[in-house]
Amino acid sequence: MIDVEVARTFLAVIEAGTFLEASKKVNVTQSTVSMRIRTLEERLGRTVFERSRTGASLTPAGIHFERYARAIVRAWEQGRHQAGVTEQYDELLVIGGQYSLWNQLLTQWLISLREELPRLAFRAEVGTPLALGQRLTEGLIDIAVMHQPRLSIDIEVEHLMDDELILVTTDPNGGFEDRYAYVDWGPSFQELHAQKMPEQLAVRTTVALGFFGAPFLITANMAGYMPRRVVNPHIDEGYLFEVSQAPSFPYPLYVAYQSDTPSQAYDQALDLLRRAARDYAACTIEAPFWSDEPPLVPGTPDGAPTKPE
Repeated sequence: MIDVEVARTFLAVIEAGTFLEASKKVNVTQSTVSMRIRTLEERLGRTVFERSRTGASLTPAGIHFERYARAIVRAWEQGRHQAGVTEQYDELLVIGGQYSLWNQLLTQWLISLREELPRLAFRAEVGTPLALGQRLTEGLIDIAVMHQPRLSIDIEVEHLMDDELILVTTDPNGGFEDRYAYVDWGPSFQELHAQKMPEQLAVRTTVALGFFGAPFLITANMAGYMPRRVVNPHIDEGYLFEVSQAPSFPYPLYVAYQSDTPSQAYDQALDLLRRAARDYAACTIEAPFWSDEPPLVPGTPDGAPTKPE
């Protein structure tokens, strides 16, 4: 039988590329990592890594064992979580989402979960797609909602809806060239942006602020691409203006979850998420009260919001 720490160390070597870096990930010495991998290879009767001066790469046997190692770690984490749930609840559901999604969609989903699944306990987390994907594959998260999933095997990925990235500016006349900021929405956006907006590649300011990019654009009197649903309240208030002649870009949203964790509550939670996504796509989820007020502009009397000139 393979120990869970041996499996976790094996996966750490895959992700880190060297035994030394893997030792930092699992907080043990490099010699302990070597011993655990040697133990694994003795029990399997196969070599799982090819060692070289540049690092460690998987052998064919190691490639085949990877999915089982992930299953071992995931089963342990899920069992540990469920064992910690009090008798008041049937099970624990750990959900995660990107920062920009919690403002409306995921907040509404969490409220629905609490209202309609009274026997379920929850833990909500936030992170980048990379961090969420890693925690999902390790069994630390049950369901993750993100725009650009970066996942491994044994994970189901389901398309929820499509958002739209539009160019907005603080100039009422639609000018943006003199104030453009590149808002980083990931590799897919970067590729499409380079094709459709090549003249805007050499910009002074690049930001990866997600939802918080809209307050930045308003306060700094700039322009950039933002999800339509995020900036609609600011457009309605006259603090931002859509650049109608600029191209828009699709921004699909996905839910990722373990493919081998069947339960009625699990399926109900996914159904509630799908319903919330339909409402979000139809713009029937009201923006929270803190979205209705534009950000404060420094230097204005009493800190009152002021529309950019």
